[in-house]
Amino acid sequence: MQKAALYIAGLFFAAGAIAHLVRLATGFQIVVGDLAVPIWASYPAALIAALLAIWMVVAAQRAAAPTA
Repeated sequence: MQKAALYIAGLFFAAGAIAHLVRLATGFQIVVGDLAVPIWASYPAALIAALLAIWMVVAAQRAAAPTA
């Protein structure tokens, strides 16, 4: 059960990273109320989301490995 949850979390983080990369490529503007989120904010967000996705997949693989 834990393995599946980690893989699903990794999938969501990977989707977030891809969304930020698409935003960077297309220049898509995000406006919340009167605040426009700057494009540069997607650089660290994409990096952090990608690192979290990798972490979740690695954790899932370690959870699946039998302990000796």
